[in-house]
Amino acid sequence: MVMKWYNYLLILWCLPQFLLFLIIMCVLKGVHNSNVKYKGRPVYVFDKKASKLNSFFSGTALFFTIIPTDAGKKTIAHEHGHHIQGNYWGWLYLPVIGISSIRNNLKSRTCYKTWENYYKLYPEAQADRLGGVVWVNGERVYKGAA
Repeated sequence: MVMKWYNYLLILWCLPQFLLFLIIMCVLKGVHNSNVKYKGRPVYVFDKKASKLNSFFSGTALFFTIIPTDAGKKTIAHEHGHHIQGNYWGWLYLPVIGISSIRNNLKSRTCYKTWENYYKLYPEAQADRLGGVVWVNGERVYKGAA
C-alpha cells in the first residue's frame, strides 16, 4: 500500500490515539487480520480468552479497527463512528472522547450492569449515529452507511 501525502498529515493529526492503539495491539494476544475491510479499512480481531483486556476493548485509530472475535457488524460500524470522531478531534480525541467513553464503559459495567445506557450517552450515541447504528424498538441495529 502506497501512502498518500495526506495520510502523513492524518497520522500527525491523530498521533496520540494512533500511538495508544499501537501499544494496545502489542498488549493484546492473538491479534490477526480478519481479511475483512469496512469502508476500506482493515478489521483486526483478537481472541478474548487469550487477551489481557478480555472483552473490555474494541477500538479504532486511523487505518485500523480492532474488535473481539465474537463482535459483529454493529460493533464494526460503531467503531467506524469513533474513527470519524477521531479524525475530527485530532489530538483532543483522547481527552474529549476517550476519557468519556472509558468512564461511561466502567460506569455501565459496575453501576448500571447494562449496556443500554452506555450507548445512549455521549460520545457513544454519536459514534453509533456516525457509523450507521440506530435504535429500533429499544434495540440497537445496524442500518448501514450513515
